[in-house]
Amino acid sequence: MLNLKKLRQEKGLSQQEIAKVFNLSFRGYQNIEYGYSQTSYENLIKFADYFNCSIDYLLGHRLNETETQQNLIAIIRTLDDDLCSLAEAYIEGLKTTQKQRDMVRARVSQQNNNIEEDID
Repeated sequence: MLNLKKLRQEKGLSQQEIAKVFNLSFRGYQNIEYGYSQTSYENLIKFADYFNCSIDYLLGHRLNETETQQNLIAIIRTLDDDLCSLAEAYIEGLKTTQKQRDMVRARVSQQNNNIEEDID
């Protein structure tokens, strides 16, 4: 399972500790984490519930673009108007190139300098 190790490490647990959580032998858990052996559907569900993720994520399955877009749309629909506007601005910001971001930073910096000069 491609992401099992990552999830375990994020919780700060050793292989031995997580094996105990799932009532597995240490070697049995290691073999699952390293992909040397498969586990039952029941264990997949337990892992997903414990780590609060999907079974797809545990297995390393990537969503296709359409699914990702649908998931984002569903999340955005739950936001109030202010948060939705912020999310839209953030998404638009992601579309800009580094050069464009540098140009905006330079303009903001120049405006700040002009304001400071006017104050003095």
